[in-house]
Amino acid sequence: MPAAAPLGEKPYATMDDVALLAGVHPTTVSMALRSHPSIPATTRSRIIAIAKQLGYVRDPLLDAFNHHRMQKLSVKQTPSIAFITDAGSSAYFFGAGYHPLVYQGVRAVAEAQRLSVEVFPIGGKEMSAARLNTIISSRGINGVLLSTFTPSTRSIELDWDQFSAVKIESHHLQPHLDVISNDQCQASRLCMRRLRQLGYRRIGLATATDDESRLEYTFGSGCLVEQEDMPASERVPPLFFDRTDVASVAARVVDWIKTYKIDVLMTNWHELIEMDAWSDRGTRLTGTKLRVPHDVAFASLDVPADRPQLGGVVQNHRLVGMRAMEHLAVLVRTFKRGAPEYPSLTCVPGYWRDGDTVPPKGL
Repeated sequence: MPAAAPLGEKPYATMDDVALLAGVHPTTVSMALRSHPSIPATTRSRIIAIAKQLGYVRDPLLDAFNHHRMQKLSVKQTPSIAFITDAGSSAYFFGAGYHPLVYQGVRAVAEAQRLSVEVFPIGGKEMSAARLNTIISSRGINGVLLSTFTPSTRSIELDWDQFSAVKIESHHLQPHLDVISNDQCQASRLCMRRLRQLGYRRIGLATATDDESRLEYTFGSGCLVEQEDMPASERVPPLFFDRTDVASVAARVVDWIKTYKIDVLMTNWHELIEMDAWSDRGTRLTGTKLRVPHDVAFASLDVPADRPQLGGVVQNHRLVGMRAMEHLAVLVRTFKRGAPEYPSLTCVPGYWRDGDTVPPKGL
């Protein structure tokens, strides 16, 4: 290895200077500074300490050049990402609604970054965590995206030290990883503010207990924060119900609406409104005589694109998928493996969409 020029004769430290002082090849320095797992942890720590001692910083222009050069090189094997889904919801994964939009966002970023995505349902009879670990390890997959899981799945036992990993919304799921999520607290607060602007005063939040558990109780917390600025006479206690058949849930919701004289129902449960029966006279809450919007208005906390009459907050599921894939790609390329000591949370805000189910009050 050629000797580097004396540091005092140069305006800044180079990688060669770090290599000379550490007694290693410059390539080893480069890999250590990128936390490459092939370099022992003790060696990485020593090289990083020497780099700090010398004041070495990466050259952004050289990094940009190297990135451009690598993009031009032919890729012999496309790196793969494992998208792990809940077997219980896999039947809906390529249909309509939440899951396909997230997946579209994931695929869009993966294709732009020349990554392939393989979907693995887990939790059924055919795929245990141990078998999945063997499969993705044998295929050389080192990036894992965890899709949304129900609260009944508390953990996924993979050898996480082998993988870079990101979770989508399932805050409850072990291990604790970086999470990308819709901002349900913001959605709840935005919805309540907009409803008050439309003239509604008795705003009632109803959602499933397991939804709140999976999402860190963010719908409810947003509602309670907004209620702090409302007169006490207008504060409606949220209704958190157990997930069961829609008829039972609807009956409980109706009793709650009548008890608290609610003028607008705010929920992420579209099963509670008969949208397929919508006409110029509106519709009804599922299995009840309550008319929407005449008896009670209906504001969705997760407005689907294919229901133009439905007003409420649109959650940007596709962008959640994009942000999750972007974040995972960075972790993979910087060799960040395993559960982080301090996991991060990235929240994607939603936006309001007017709809006939929530007309201005009194019109």
